Amino acid sequence: MAIDVRPLKLVDNVDILNAIREDASSDYQRRIPEATKAGLQDQLRHLEDFGPGWNEFQDSLINRIGLVLIKNTSWTNPLAMFKRGMLTYGNTIEEIQMGLITAKGYDADREELEAELFGRAPLDVQTNFHKINRTDKYKISVNPDLLKRAFLDDGGLGNFLTDTLSVPTTSDQWDEFLITCKLISEYASNGGFFKVHVPDVVSATSDGTDARSILRTMRAMAGNLKFISSRYNAAHMPMAATPDELIVICSPEFNAAVDVEALAGAFNISKAEMFGRIVEIPQEQFGIDGAQAVMTTKDFFVIADNKIENTSMYNPSSLHSNYWLHHWQVISASRFVPAILFTTGAGDDIIQVSTPVTSVTAVTTIDRNGDTVTSVYRGEIYSLNADAVTGNPDSVNTGVRWSITGNTSNRTYVTLSGVLHVGGDEGATAITATATSTWLDPAGIMRNGKASSESLTVTGDAVADWPEVDTLTGITVKGVAVTLVAGTYTYSVAVTGGTITATDVVVAGVDSSNVTTTVNTAGTQAKIELDSVAGDPVYTINVTTA
Repeated sequence: MAIDVRPLKLVDNVDILNAIREDASSDYQRRIPEATKAGLQDQLRHLEDFGPGWNEFQDSLINRIGLVLIKNTSWTNPLAMFKRGMLTYGNTIEEIQMGLITAKGYDADREELEAELFGRAPLDVQTNFHKINRTDKYKISVNPDLLKRAFLDDGGLGNFLTDTLSVPTTSDQWDEFLITCKLISEYASNGGFFKVHVPDVVSATSDGTDARSILRTMRAMAGNLKFISSRYNAAHMPMAATPDELIVICSPEFNAAVDVEALAGAFNISKAEMFGRIVEIPQEQFGIDGAQAVMTTKDFFVIADNKIENTSMYNPSSLHSNYWLHHWQVISASRFVPAILFTTGAGDDIIQVSTPVTSVTAVTTIDRNGDTVTSVYRGEIYSLNADAVTGNPDSVNTGVRWSITGNTSNRTYVTLSGVLHVGGDEGATAITATATSTWLDPAGIMRNGKASSESLTVTGDAVADWPEVDTLTGITVKGVAVTLVAGTYTYSVAVTGGTITATDVVVAGVDSSNVTTTVNTAGTQAKIELDSVAGDPVYTINVTTA
């Protein structure tokens, strides 16, 4: 059972003794009376006479009461805000970061083969393992004679605890702080930070112009971090951080030079909130020449305690007790969190990588059976494939724009994803499929780049929308009526003189306005053709002399 000692209130000897007695063993409670201010010497005498009780008292005083009281008087690590609690099980913290997925266009008509249906699409995943890397211990020795003297003063036990335990506790906190600060320079030496050049505001000679300049830069960086980017973290994973997540680690000199209210404006928060976002460390603890400040989030440091424990052993030879404060923990830094180092040194250049298309692969046409073909059937659909090739083998710029030329039917077309629809009424005997890369010129105008084409033979019977039999209800040649028979398109007509011109032929019917009449040079044969769409009939009239 834990002892509830109010840590914010200084307690006297009676409070401490009774708190220990309340949590002690039944044997201790039976042998040691409840303490009063008038009976402290009497209780001390009982403790001296009862050896096991003295040992139990001393261990409880140091290991339980002392650790609670001393937290209010010892120095506290200002970077403790980054700690993630206790690592109760195991010795490793696993940190996982997922990448993004490249989108693919959806087309309901495109046939998806086994590679799409059953193939793997592994995620871009990176993992960091942070293991326990600090296992320190701090030893103190307690002389029982000094402890007995503490009974003589009303607050003697509390003062004894403060004097005795503040040293290992403060030493532990200071070491934790120094190790955490050391991570900053280690992170920088391994190229973890994205560096941004700024003026030196830490220098005593800096002026308001320098401060305004660095504020403007920090405001811009806080805005850029809102958007997903792989530039600003060591693992180059796609990450973002909103302004309310950001924290500035800086020196007192930097904090004094920069207007906190203006800095709060850069983060879009109030001045009061900004004070909680600034973490000060001594300038020398950065360990980086020219370092001004670090902008990151609370997740930058990966710090977790695994064991905080007091152990003890009595030395009968010297009549004193040894106590060890053990502190095991993980102290590491995340490679996935955005981390910006503002420095007077050179900043990191943002390199715009140009990957111009050098060629487009040959166009291939795949039918519904998965076979590569060079001829297409009217009324069928096909998958066209071609990739844009760049000089960078890792480039994902493989998209092309598809087009079809040579077709006579507006029902022959190709989709954005390369699905070719061949119209059932296509009248052409060949069409050309072209894959073209595109690019934006400096004026922002879309230009055609490299291209690749394939000529496809069009075969198969035409598919008529409506039956064309007897669509013309009448044909008259020089006034002589032609008796039309369903399914028959060639006729002979006897007319005066045995020759005709185009104006001698008159047609009637629903398609009469869409016909073309041509007569051969001799005037002995007329062709009556509908709208030249595949599948439409052509009437042939042979003329003889009446």
